[in-house]
This record gives sequence, structure tokens and C-alpha cells, in this order.
Amino acid sequence: MSHVTELSKMVSASHVPVSGDTGLDVPEFGFSPEVILYPETVEEISRVLGFASQKGIRVFPFAGGTKLFLGNPVGAVGAALSLKRLGRLLFHEPSDMVSTVECGMEVREFQNAVGRENQLFPVDPPGLDSGATVGGLLSTNLCGPMSTRYGTCRELVLGVRAVRADGEIINLGGKVVKNVAGYDIPKLMAGSLGTLCVLAEATFRLYPRQQFSRTLVLGFDNHVSCSRAAGAILAADVVPTCFEILDEELSSEFAAAPGAKRSILLRFDSFEEAVIEQIKQVSEITSGDFASFIEMDNQDSQELWDSAREFPFPSGASFSSKLTLPVTASIEILSDIESNPALSGVTVRCLSRPARGVALVSVSGGDEEAVRAAHSLENLADSLEGRIMFSGVRRELRERIKAWGDFGEALFLMKNIKRRFDPGNILPGEKIFDAD
Repeated sequence: MSHVTELSKMVSASHVPVSGDTGLDVPEFGFSPEVILYPETVEEISRVLGFASQKGIRVFPFAGGTKLFLGNPVGAVGAALSLKRLGRLLFHEPSDMVSTVECGMEVREFQNAVGRENQLFPVDPPGLDSGATVGGLLSTNLCGPMSTRYGTCRELVLGVRAVRADGEIINLGGKVVKNVAGYDIPKLMAGSLGTLCVLAEATFRLYPRQQFSRTLVLGFDNHVSCSRAAGAILAADVVPTCFEILDEELSSEFAAAPGAKRSILLRFDSFEEAVIEQIKQVSEITSGDFASFIEMDNQDSQELWDSAREFPFPSGASFSSKLTLPVTASIEILSDIESNPALSGVTVRCLSRPARGVALVSVSGGDEEAVRAAHSLENLADSLEGRIMFSGVRRELRERIKAWGDFGEALFLMKNIKRRFDPGNILPGEKIFDAD
């Protein structure tokens, strides 16, 4: 009996893909699995991984397939393991504001479910309306504009139920906000890209849904005024839900402040009186700096926030990158990029999320110019004591632009953790680093 036949008998459904067989359930992996498995229970996942571990069959876990472009390309894989059939809400306790969900559930569906109790799962990742799942969200730790106030998935996860590469089912963390002391292993899973375990269930803390919301769009004639205003907002006694700085390209592309050299997007969510007071404060502390000041309600600002959430994916660009920087550097990063001569031969679009110390950059251009731009951005991140991650790299550039920068001394620790969870490299460790 072939391995494919044996694996297929361990799950509720399976599919043997053929050439050109792509779609919602068969995404473009970039490699050719012999079989795609669709388990319905954690126990089925366990049986698959236990068998795969014994036979040395490599397994690639996925769910919505909306973030497969993240990380390094994956080598040979025997089976792709879809979590799409694990999409149930398992537990929701509104009084404790916690909920447990299977990792194949779509994020939007999860948000709608807890929203019926007037609660909020405050994560708005790219692909939110394109089938992004809870498991994909947790394994990539991607976030959107609301991370300014609520943080990323890593800050919200309380516990996970996962399956190790050898098939052992493990429970990490718990279902309460105040947990016991010790290593917070569930947070280790956030951003691990499915290289440590297959995530089956996750428990998150929730927040109350806010009653009133307003968006501000501030346009600036020059970067100096914008930087001064951004610094004043960061230092002020205001709590924006979203806080973004757009360069000239994105200010026009998002129709935020067409013609402006810079624009600042702010959103405040709270009681009406609190929102109005914070808007008043922002107007006063930035007065004299902005060239335009527009206030918008939820309906009018929806398209603007959708654009900010999805940037820079999917871009059609040569590559995208995420720079993690000190907060002060994330304000000035747009000017640093504009004045960099190595980036003069490409089209650059940049969005900064200053309260998080994050900048998102999209680069389009010829092959040589794009490679030079990537190296220049990497050097810039190093000089600012930050880090950089590349994604969505055009196929013909993937050998020359690796997904990650230099991990430094952390690489030794990361490899040891990988070996503890998955000594046989059954799960695709090369998404982050070579297993050797």
C-alpha cells in the first residue's frame, strides 16, 4: 500500500492534485504535494503526523492559502494538510471576554460570531475578506492598522491546542487572561509559519466593541511638518485605534490626501464624547503643521482603511518588505527612503505605523534595480538597529532576495527550538531557515 493511500485513509477527505489544479482549496503552493489531506478532528491530524514522522514524509500545513508567499520557498513535500474543515467556534464566554476557535475558521466569521455579543476580536490582517483563517493569522502574526491600539495576534493569544510533528497532541497556555507564571509558549507559535507544530485550536482574549468612531486625515506639504505632527500625536494624551503615515504615492493612491507630500491617518473608537475630545486635542497640537484636516465617519472612511489594511499585498511589485524599527526611526523612515540614491531607479511606496515601530515598503522596478533596492533597505534597517523581512518576491528574484535578514545570535536559539519540536524536520523549517 502506498503512503498516499495510507494517509488518505487517516482523514475524512483527501485529494490527489493534478497539473494546473488550483483554486480556493488547492492554492498555488510553489511545490507539488502528492496528496492534500482534509482532517476534521485533532485526532486525525495526530494520526497523519504520527505516520508521516515514522515514514519521513514531509507535511505542509495550510488553511486559507492567502499567505503562502511569506517566508522562503518550500522544498519537496509529500502531503499538504488543510485545516479548512476545522472551522468551528468551540467556546465563548462573554463575561470573561475569551473565546476558543478551531484554526480553520475564517477570521471574519470569528469576528462576526463574537460580535453578536457586542465583542471584538481586534485584528485586521491583509486578506481579511479573502478567506484569511485564524490559523493562518496566528502562524504568520500579520496584523493591520488596528494593531496600533490592540497589538498583534501574539498579544491576544492565551492558549493553543497543537499537534507536534511526531503526532503528540499538546495543550499550551489556558483560557484565562491572568495565567500562571512561566514561559508563554503560545506566543512562540505566533509567526512560526507552521514550522513548529500544526495549530488546531486557539484561545484569544476579546475586547468590547466601541460605540462611536471617527477618522481623521491630515495632509502635509512637507515631511518636516508631518514628522513634527506625528511626534506630537505620539506624545499626546490620546489613544488612537489606528495611526498610519503615508508617503506621497500612497496619499494619492488611497485618495487620502491627493497631492500631499505626506498624510497621517487616525481613527478613534470610544464613547462619542471621548472621541470628540481626542479629535479636538489632535487639531490643537498639530495646528500650523497640516495643510488639510478632514474628519470622516465609518462609512466614508471604510475604503480608505481597507486600502491601508491590504497594503502591500497583493502588490504585483518586485517585492514587499516589513521593517521593524525604533519608534522615532519609523517616523523618519519615509524621508530616509526618499533620500536614498540606491532607491532612485525603482518605484517605492511606503506606509509607516509609528506607534508599532513598523514600516511597510513596496518596490517595483527592473531586476537589477530591485535587487540593489533590497540590499539598500536591508542596510538601512541595520543602520537603524531594526530588522527587515521580505515577502512577495518576484519568482525570478527569489535566489537573490531571501525572505529574512541576518538573524545574528538568535539563529542558534531558533534552530534549537525547531529541533526540540520537530527533530526530523517533518514540518517545513526552510520557510525560515535551513535545518542544518
